[in-house]
Amino acid sequence: MNEMRAGVLSGVGRLEIIEVTRPQISSPQEVLLRIETIGICGSDLHYFRTGRIGDQVVDFPFIIGHEAVAVVKEVGSNKGDLRPGDWVVIDPALSCGRCDQCRAGRSHTCRQLRFLGCPGQRAGCLQDYLVLPRNNCFKINEEESTLGILVEPIAIAIYAHHLAEGVRNKKVIVLGGGPLGLVVAYISRQKGCQWLGVTDKVDARLEGARKVGADWIGNPLDQNIIKEVESINPEQVDIIFECCGQQEALDQAEILLKPGGKLVIIGIPEADRIWFNPHLLRRKEIEIINVRRQNNCIPGAIQFLQSHASSLRFLITHRYSLNEIQEAFEVASNYKDGVIKAVIDL
Repeated sequence: MNEMRAGVLSGVGRLEIIEVTRPQISSPQEVLLRIETIGICGSDLHYFRTGRIGDQVVDFPFIIGHEAVAVVKEVGSNKGDLRPGDWVVIDPALSCGRCDQCRAGRSHTCRQLRFLGCPGQRAGCLQDYLVLPRNNCFKINEEESTLGILVEPIAIAIYAHHLAEGVRNKKVIVLGGGPLGLVVAYISRQKGCQWLGVTDKVDARLEGARKVGADWIGNPLDQNIIKEVESINPEQVDIIFECCGQQEALDQAEILLKPGGKLVIIGIPEADRIWFNPHLLRRKEIEIINVRRQNNCIPGAIQFLQSHASSLRFLITHRYSLNEIQEAFEVASNYKDGVIKAVIDL
């Protein structure tokens, strides 16, 4: 068969299933994957809601999605350690391996980077089959495959903690308790933070924050976040992970961080501009750290998931078939039905 199904973003807020040509291996380094499960990421929801992230504008129709678990169907002549039947998670970032960034160990900021499901770069994973370089595929056990889509957000969270240079004995807040924010919070607790707070506007996600070990939770829709945190921590907090891409959260972070504190920005704003109070940043000497996805953290993320699967299983709250992609994205985009993480099983 030369045809396969693909879920395409055909307009803002609209998804369709179409038939497209099945890809074929064209290089010794490539493998053909049968996509089994796809996670709906926050960046996918940006494209669904607005058709863009900054200057990355969707040219409809377009296949989105980049968190995937797959089975190897065919391998090129340079097999490496992959064989047909192996279960894998994928690194959705395809780097050139030759530019100054790649040579410096920064393949995640490659000058020629092509990211799956990113407009102008490469079509995403929301399709039956996908061809990728062998180096972008990482083996997992079949019994772990149902949680495998958590590997990429775990990798991002691990990288964010690396950039933060340690949370042990520190007071930490995670602003935004979506799937990634909850993983960040969980890792902070595992790494020995002294105090952990999590905020979100969805009560189900705040309940999830309790499950990952938060000492305090706050909903900005009905609580004064700044007043409550400062009543608990009058000397303010050491590190804030911003995981929701909201100006309101950035404003809170400036005030809640102590002098010398670190603001680690993971969330992607839908707005093209955000702003800071330069006087607060300067007087308190706040360090701002931007997180660009992850950098060589997938093997560690797989190991982390293997050790903590039972504690993180609750993050996947909704599962859909490919025929239900419109409903899946509407539920995830509108935070309906207590959704934390929605996945699509192909």
